[in-house]
Amino acid sequence: MSKPFKLGFFVGFVFGIAVAFMMDFAFRDYFGGTWFDAVSQDLSRLLGKPVPKDSTLVLIGTTMVIMFIGLIGGLLGGVAGKLIFGFLDSLDN
Repeated sequence: MSKPFKLGFFVGFVFGIAVAFMMDFAFRDYFGGTWFDAVSQDLSRLLGKPVPKDSTLVLIGTTMVIMFIGLIGGLLGGVAGKLIFGFLDSLDN
């Protein structure tokens, strides 16, 4: 991996996680809950029995969802970093 991709990946990863937490904070009343509520409801449907939102399984599920959002943001940031570096490098030539 090149340096621009790594830099873009890091910035995109951090930005993706920050946006996920900001959405959680800003829209928790509008959408009817937080990430923990959503994962708890999904696991309850999947397992067929109620799963409390303070369960370890819900914490692991929520962490996985937020890390997946960060991964997508990181990949998009890495591609953007490569494109921006390539464009700025072409201006020197």
